[in-house]
Amino acid sequence: MKRTKTVDAPRRTADPSDLATGFVSGTRNEFHGRKRVKKYVRHVKDAPGALSRFPYLHDSFCFDGKECTAEGLTRAFEPQVSEERIARLDAVVQQRSFDLMPILEGVYDIGNVLAVCRSTEALGIGSLGVISDAGLAFKQSGRTSGGAVKWTNLEQWRSTEEAIREVKARGYRVLTTVFEGGHPLEHYDWTVPTAVILGNERDGVSDEAKRLADGGVYISMNGFTESLNVSVASSMIMHHAVQDRTRRLGSHGNLSEREKETLRAVYLARLVPRYQKHGYLRQLLERAERESETAALEEEEEEDEDEDDDDERCEETDDEVFLLNALEVAKIVKRPRKKKFGRPVKDDHARIMTEVETVRAEA
Repeated sequence: MKRTKTVDAPRRTADPSDLATGFVSGTRNEFHGRKRVKKYVRHVKDAPGALSRFPYLHDSFCFDGKECTAEGLTRAFEPQVSEERIARLDAVVQQRSFDLMPILEGVYDIGNVLAVCRSTEALGIGSLGVISDAGLAFKQSGRTSGGAVKWTNLEQWRSTEEAIREVKARGYRVLTTVFEGGHPLEHYDWTVPTAVILGNERDGVSDEAKRLADGGVYISMNGFTESLNVSVASSMIMHHAVQDRTRRLGSHGNLSEREKETLRAVYLARLVPRYQKHGYLRQLLERAERESETAALEEEEEEDEDEDDDDERCEETDDEVFLLNALEVAKIVKRPRKKKFGRPVKDDHARIMTEVETVRAEA
């Protein structure tokens, strides 16, 4: 990991009005397309004194100042989403769990972060943790995320001690990946809520993480190779954990009915065509309250169907821009390889960082 300049980690500050609503100024943002906006769902870790593995507060949604409950959100947004997507949404929520969480410590290849996010979300795991200082250089992404970032709750910490202290307080057992001194995957009961810390590509897990963790885990290997890529290791550990939970519990998903309702509302808002358009979801809520559908709205929905394809095509870039901003990356180090399968590889690192700087300037 190479530091390019010294940047102090941002401190969370709040005024009384922020604490009253559960929002903390300037800390909880997401990207609708490439526009930074306030998150529309309040997080448990932003509510003073609240500790929960489920990350979202119930019935606490806000769209551009418009407050609503999960029931009101569903009533307004569900008619805008196709029956096929609603069925897929319900199936995903049914098998979602926040009792497992991979945590990447000091990983400096943004492609590995995206790859871990993709496999984690695909397995039905709701959160991904990242421990990373600010002002670091990351390698240009050579992976794809499949648009998984918007379905994943990204937990972020600036220090290992802070991360372990917080996840233990929320009821997680903390394991680190080790080469020796730990136990194989089969040794552990994965129905116990567990956060697994995976180290960076060069040095592995830090000594501090090993000291503060509850134990170590390793993947049994029978070949000459002594280590695995961090994204591969994460996939194998999480897949084993999900299978173990399914065998012991009958199902990986274990959310309560209220948690399912809240998570369904969170995801439903992101299934609405052109949900990135500033103010659009607020308009849908207001129109649903008036219980009247106008011809103008129907015309807008037809336009949405055409433009939604463009949104899907840019999800990969959006995911990378989001992570680079969240991690406060100073720059992307160009990959030396110029060709892939005999064809030139398009150098996107400069364009991606230009978009990152544009987003930061607009914030």
